[in-house]
Amino acid sequence: MLICDDRKETRLGLSMLENNHKTIGVFVTRAHEEYQDLLCRAISHSAYELGYNVAIFSNYEGSGGLEYNIAQSNIANILKYEDLSGVILLPDTMLVKDYKSKILNNIKKYSSCPVVSVRQSIDEYQNVLIEDDTVLDEIIEHFINHHKFTKLNFLTGPENNPVSWQRLNTYKRILSEHGIPIEEDRILFGDFWKLSAAEAVEKWLANPDKFPEAIICANDYMAISVCNALAQRGIMVPRDVAVSGCDNIEVTKDFSPPITTVGMPVADMGKEAVEKIHRQLMGISQEDTSYLKFVTHIRESCGCEMSKDAEEVFKRKNHLIKELEERDDTISQNAYMSIDLTGVTMMEDLSNRLSSYTYLNSGFSSFYMCLYTDWDLYESDEEYGIDFSDREVSMEVGMKRGQWLQKVQFEARELLPSIYLDKEPQTFYFNMLHHNEKCYGYTAISFEQFQAYKSSYQGWLTNVCNALENIKIHSELNRLVYRLEDISIKDELTGLYNRRALHTLGQKYLEQSIRNKSNLMVFSADMDNLKYINDIYGHTGGDIALKAVAKAMMNASEDDEICIRLGGDEFSVIGVEYDIEKMNLFLNKFEGAIRRFNMEQSYDFKISISIGWSITKADEETTLEECLSIADKKMYIQKYEKKRRSLGE
Repeated sequence: MLICDDRKETRLGLSMLENNHKTIGVFVTRAHEEYQDLLCRAISHSAYELGYNVAIFSNYEGSGGLEYNIAQSNIANILKYEDLSGVILLPDTMLVKDYKSKILNNIKKYSSCPVVSVRQSIDEYQNVLIEDDTVLDEIIEHFINHHKFTKLNFLTGPENNPVSWQRLNTYKRILSEHGIPIEEDRILFGDFWKLSAAEAVEKWLANPDKFPEAIICANDYMAISVCNALAQRGIMVPRDVAVSGCDNIEVTKDFSPPITTVGMPVADMGKEAVEKIHRQLMGISQEDTSYLKFVTHIRESCGCEMSKDAEEVFKRKNHLIKELEERDDTISQNAYMSIDLTGVTMMEDLSNRLSSYTYLNSGFSSFYMCLYTDWDLYESDEEYGIDFSDREVSMEVGMKRGQWLQKVQFEARELLPSIYLDKEPQTFYFNMLHHNEKCYGYTAISFEQFQAYKSSYQGWLTNVCNALENIKIHSELNRLVYRLEDISIKDELTGLYNRRALHTLGQKYLEQSIRNKSNLMVFSADMDNLKYINDIYGHTGGDIALKAVAKAMMNASEDDEICIRLGGDEFSVIGVEYDIEKMNLFLNKFEGAIRRFNMEQSYDFKISISIGWSITKADEETTLEECLSIADKKMYIQKYEKKRRSLGE
């Protein structure tokens, strides 16, 4: 029996989805698939009734390589685990590399809340399991007792999957109980998917002695694929051979013939997972593991007639037709969306255009696109296990019940801005936004009813990610252009602008002064003793002196002045809206900095510098060259006076 330890009770989880409700985190892959969808719906419904939020962290199994899967697995790192009041794991769905290990590591490091694993046992946590050891008992017994079959072939899952062996052992046990020999040639390992069925059928048909009366498949996807593979070879089900599956996915009812299968009580599993968390938080004792039973569905693929409800068949057929039409329309719209977003280069443009495409996610109630504040910088994440929950987030796009929400910034640990959350319990699906391994942020979507997003949502998100990458590339190109422009007009030694900037930025300042009918200030400076310093102390000493002059100019400039090294020992400053008082303040700061250098520096040389300046009321006739000429003349007069006094001495 497990009893909740009050000392380990979580701190209510109110920093995540801050609407005064505790939050249960659910971790899953491919949330849109039937089993995951039904389970997440049941979890959401039960959590709502008990007053919990649900945050479902989902990803997609991708064929995009290692980088893609790294980013997809990082959905496990966007949250603060200590803010959760409970965790529900769907480990047998987690096909994305490292996803499961990241979650378990984070739970062990940061969380003390109840953890429940569904359909796959994890020793240190609570579990909701199906009795896999007996799941196929009734179907195999049905083939043997009702149909009198003895030639039973078995297609199980991958060899490294424990469920594959559990279901295979059931097959062997039942055959042994009935005295039917176990022939290894009748047993093949598959993939729990659609790819292995044709190969299995080919192998069995190649050996006429092993032609089966029935093929028992360890799941429904393989059963349907076996039926198709047999049909391609002119072998009809159930006329020539019977077929059965396991899991009771929705399509088994509509396949021709309908598949005999065994179904999990998925809704009961979701409900039990939530209730196990609730009982532990309430301090109610319970067993570590809850076991639920399968339900067997005998249908036509085994050779039995299935009673049909005409009204139900009619409704299902119309529903399927509607779904196919909607899927075709969504594929077309997603393709158009991809084309339309290709040319997007600015975030504002993307935000506006998304308003035209959110409707593709039918039934949604609210949608949020949240980006990390540094998302568009071209820097790789330093490690794959990076913690995204410590970052700042900007909600760039938000829609709630048809209304667009104002952009807002918030701490990533909150996941969503609290000002936009409803007071009643919420359910949100979270997905990572990324390009290859670089993660930009995440999306959150909720629905009017308890449902998951459709499979088309992956394509929709991919379009958004591609648009974000375009924006990022455009921003980086602009930064590079600005940097190149900056380099082309910057002096490498001092960091001041160079002579090229004098004619570009200086001209802009003149035009600004003309428009504003204000004064333009030009300041000129020339070192008197740079050659002497270079000759005696080397160019290292000369560089120190030049940098000191540049620093003095920058310190004196407090109003967006342009500080320029024209070349050699010549300097200039251009400023706007200057008068005599402001000029004197500039001169005092500049000359004071030079005096301090001469007093404090550890070199034997001192800096001597001649200066001149002009303040001109700019008009249409004013030229930059004239203003520079006035300042230069004053500077040369000062330089001449210094030399004359020096010769007089």
